[in-house]
Amino acid sequence: MTHKFPLFFILSITLLLNSCGSSTSSDEEVQIFSLDEKQFLHNLFLNEYLWYDQVASNVDYAQFTQAQEMINALRNDPPDQWSFTMTQQEYTDYTNQKTAGFGFGYRTDFFIYYVRINAPAYGKLFRGDQIVEINGESVTHLLLSQASQNLNVPTTFTIVRDGIPIDVTVTPNEYSFNVSLGKIITQSTQKVGYLRYDSFTESSVSEFESIFTTFYNENINELVIDMRYNGGGSIATASALLDNITNAYASQRQMYLDWNVNYKQNNSSYAFEDADMQDGNELTMKRVFFLTTKDSASASEAVINALVPYLGVSNIITVGDVTHGKPVGMTGRVYGINYYFLINFFVKNNADETTSFDGIPTTCIAEDDITHIMGDENETMLSTALYYIQNNSCP
Repeated sequence: MTHKFPLFFILSITLLLNSCGSSTSSDEEVQIFSLDEKQFLHNLFLNEYLWYDQVASNVDYAQFTQAQEMINALRNDPPDQWSFTMTQQEYTDYTNQKTAGFGFGYRTDFFIYYVRINAPAYGKLFRGDQIVEINGESVTHLLLSQASQNLNVPTTFTIVRDGIPIDVTVTPNEYSFNVSLGKIITQSTQKVGYLRYDSFTESSVSEFESIFTTFYNENINELVIDMRYNGGGSIATASALLDNITNAYASQRQMYLDWNVNYKQNNSSYAFEDADMQDGNELTMKRVFFLTTKDSASASEAVINALVPYLGVSNIITVGDVTHGKPVGMTGRVYGINYYFLINFFVKNNADETTSFDGIPTTCIAEDDITHIMGDENETMLSTALYYIQNNSCP
């Protein structure tokens, strides 16, 4: 089946690899990229790929020793910087929100900007911490990588927090993580629901369903969804998130997938829940605030775009930076132990509109303030959204 795994995959995998935490088995490392598999991949490009007519029909397979190397050579770049491969085990771990390591992301200057919810580093290392030493040695990317793969062995981080050096011990291990956190922020007489949402994994629906139940019971007035690092994931999960944002458009189309001219039979639509399928925790938001950066991609952009025909552009407030710019998605095809995700379709809203390859512009520009944790009312992006809620304008 070509339509088994419709995804808006992109930066979630990059974030996983950059967050001190993925590992590859020895079986995967010695895997041979066979001639049959190369032919299979080339045929995917020549047939199902969105830009199939831009792919060379004659290819010297001998020049490729790795699948991603061949994908990079064949894909139509620009705009396609996203087609990729992953193993079935990596896919299973992603959908089930499992990985290994410490679970944080850091910049080139070793400032931590992201900590996965419930990862080993969660509650120990924080946004804004700067790593200066690993087990008494000056920090390097190699040392961090080695420590993250040394599972079940404690690592001592010397960090600078609020100008003060301190030691923090974290043990990398295999772990399950969450991608959602919610809270209620009270402003005068208004209640603002804040949802941190890091990835559109298939298993995350129950997480945000619970959060939306709280939002519904608290009768929130405004909704802020923080997708600053959300690089995408499952289309079905994106549809479920839209169902929770508003129940006012039962059965109406949210978005549809538009394949190349040879595969129009694969076109498909996603719709808001039928009225008799709603479970009672759905909101009826008249406007929504989204916190976005260049790392907000794919399904994040699709959710924003899907709301435009219903709420109107003026009622969708983006705060932060322009989004990544990925109006396309892919389905997974299997060969051996690998999944191949090649761009297959444009994603359009009910007004037949896609987002731009240049991204969705911001209503209010605001920096990603790593000196505060995500969800802190003093963090610049969130405080800008809260200001807008009070004043109906950017600061």
